Amino acid sequence: MDTSHWSTSRLLSTAARLNENRDNERLRSIGVTHSGLTILKVLSTVGSMSQVRLAQTVRVQAQTVGKALERLEVRSLVRRTKSASDRRVTFVELTPSGRAILDQVQQSEGVALGGTGYAEEDLRAALISVIEATRNNLLADGAEPGPELAVSA
Repeated sequence: MDTSHWSTSRLLSTAARLNENRDNERLRSIGVTHSGLTILKVLSTVGSMSQVRLAQTVRVQAQTVGKALERLEVRSLVRRTKSASDRRVTFVELTPSGRAILDQVQQSEGVALGGTGYAEEDLRAALISVIEATRNNLLADGAEPGPELAVSA
């Protein structure tokens, strides 16, 4: 396949799609979804939080995060507990099994880039640079600073 004439946009979207397909296979073999992995990473970074705050943090509806949490809880990757002061509030925390899955995913991420010629950190830095430059150009052109223009590594 001759990709030398492709636009930068097409190259990026094709690379993203191929990477996502590879990631889906890798995560499937570990037994976690992208949404589940995102939740585990947030809990690992931020710590215990309410289910509502977790949904806001990952920018999905509370009902959507609830379904993902059910799948993670069945595998004992997260633990949900009701607040002692307000039974309507549910707190979510990462379990040791959830942390072990995160470690396994991180180890497999390094292997997944083998053969690309890029170290993961270098590739991430280059992609973040492209995203930030594109974001800044869009904002300079008057685009509204909605969530799709937010940059978080």
